[in-house]
Amino acid sequence: MSFLTDPLFKALFFTDTPRIILKADAPNFTILTYNDAYMKATYTHYRNIIGWYLWEAFDPRKAGNDGDKFLLDTLTRAVVNNETIITPPFNYNIPSANPEVMVESWWQLDIIPIAGKSKKPAYLLLTTTNITGSVQSVR
Repeated sequence: MSFLTDPLFKALFFTDTPRIILKADAPNFTILTYNDAYMKATYTHYRNIIGWYLWEAFDPRKAGNDGDKFLLDTLTRAVVNNETIITPPFNYNIPSANPEVMVESWWQLDIIPIAGKSKKPAYLLLTTTNITGSVQSVR
């Protein structure tokens, strides 16, 4: 993960746009790093989720609707097909600052595979946009 220290990467990653890097180890998708904007957007400022599987940090059993299946399928497709994906809006509820209280959450993701030494995706760079306010205002 030497790219994490590259100045260009730092300039693009550490912005006001929520971003996270996952290991492309489907179906686990281990969390490798994320920026402050991601912490704020996902209420994870109260816990360090680096090294956790995505599903440990954001329990799919509490996600609501089919957001968990959609997210797993989309991340897996990005890895298998080495494909950049921009998702349509989808519902995936997440814990608030109080992990026992779930927050209705709607997301749109940009998923970019990052090749490893074998030219196959080793990582996924996700730009996350919380669109909950927009979805709720349409209702």
